[in-house]
Amino acid sequence: MRTWRNRLGNWFFQLENEILLPFLAVGIIVLGGFGAISFYNGYTIEKRGLESTARQIFSVMNQDLDFLAEHVPEEKIREKYSQNQPEYLRITDKDGQIVACPGTVFEREQVVLSDSGNALGWNLEFIVDEKVLFEQILESQSYVVIGAIAALIIIIQASIFISYNIAFPIRTMSRTCHEINENRGSYRNYRFDTVRRRDEIGQLATTFELLLKNMDNYTKMEYTSRMSAALAHEIKNPIAGIRSGIQVLKGRVQRPGDQMLCDSMIKEIDRVTSLITNLFTLSVKKDSRKEQVILEPLLRELELFYEKGLKQQGIAFSVEVSGQPTVWANGDELRQILHNLIGNSVKALGKKAGGTIRLAAWADREKGAVMTLSDNGCGMTREELERATEPFYTKSINGIGLGLAIVKKLVDQNGGFLQMESEPGEGTTVNLRFPEGEEETHEPDIDSRR
Repeated sequence: MRTWRNRLGNWFFQLENEILLPFLAVGIIVLGGFGAISFYNGYTIEKRGLESTARQIFSVMNQDLDFLAEHVPEEKIREKYSQNQPEYLRITDKDGQIVACPGTVFEREQVVLSDSGNALGWNLEFIVDEKVLFEQILESQSYVVIGAIAALIIIIQASIFISYNIAFPIRTMSRTCHEINENRGSYRNYRFDTVRRRDEIGQLATTFELLLKNMDNYTKMEYTSRMSAALAHEIKNPIAGIRSGIQVLKGRVQRPGDQMLCDSMIKEIDRVTSLITNLFTLSVKKDSRKEQVILEPLLRELELFYEKGLKQQGIAFSVEVSGQPTVWANGDELRQILHNLIGNSVKALGKKAGGTIRLAAWADREKGAVMTLSDNGCGMTREELERATEPFYTKSINGIGLGLAIVKKLVDQNGGFLQMESEPGEGTTVNLRFPEGEEETHEPDIDSRR
């Protein structure tokens, strides 16, 4: 019994049912009231019609009784009416004895009207069967019953739709919170169905979704900060000594195979050092020292750095600069942003024949300095594009997912805006915009320019 009550209570206190049941209750009450009023009106109209009929019959009967009372003895009149048995009419004398009554026996009789205004003082009663009367009223108002049933079905459907429509975003958020509470040690071990609505509930769901993403990023950043500090303290100095030692050994070995082994070890040590540097960049909070940076020399420097090496890999690298774009940013961080983006494009192209990377920059009077980096690589799915800048999110077996996270942090750190466009198999375009001067601010709109 207790289990049954608990289940009933849980069902009743579900959000959809808390919205649905009041709607249904109000609908049923309104329809019930409408039906009662309609039945009462039908009953009143029917009864007035019967009263009108009774008055007409009484008028004729009283005239007949008055005439007969003057010319015929009362016994003869009693005998006449007792043999006729008039329908719906009962006649009693002044002593209350029945003179005539209907031949049909009524289950539940109802006196509609009575009258004793005749010379004999007889009482005339117009009676009907109450059950038959109600059945006639219901039959005459069958269309009202059908309309009430149809309205009730519509109310039920509308209530279900409204309750589900209101409760779905809230239930989604509740389920996500429950999953997060059960999986506290996992970053993404939950799901959240995106809500496409423009009302207040849609705004709440959108804010909740952004809060989840920010919570993930914040948790990862905190974890990254602690891990990078430990790595820096425990690894950076010893690994620098190991690298120096390997360089010394490389100068002393003679066999080519040993030299290749030393080069490979140095390369791996440099990769670990780069990882530690990236972790520091991502985790350490600092104010960038900004200056006026002319983009054309910076982009031409990158062109010289990458053009020949990428050409050997079958990748065409080009740089286009229109006008004289300048940005207010940290030059070193700007270089790191572009290096990371170009490196991602190279990875996306892989060994694809006819791969191209195009870097363009121009000055916009309204939007400041704008840069675009586009490639025709493998592209990204919608999910990958939405999560591309999350720390440690990657689909690559060789990467750890810090490149674009660092780009996003450095762009924000320098007051810029980042926008990415991508389709699977069609490549990716990254749009960057930075203010031209120290006092400039702009809205985060970036026109894609390929």
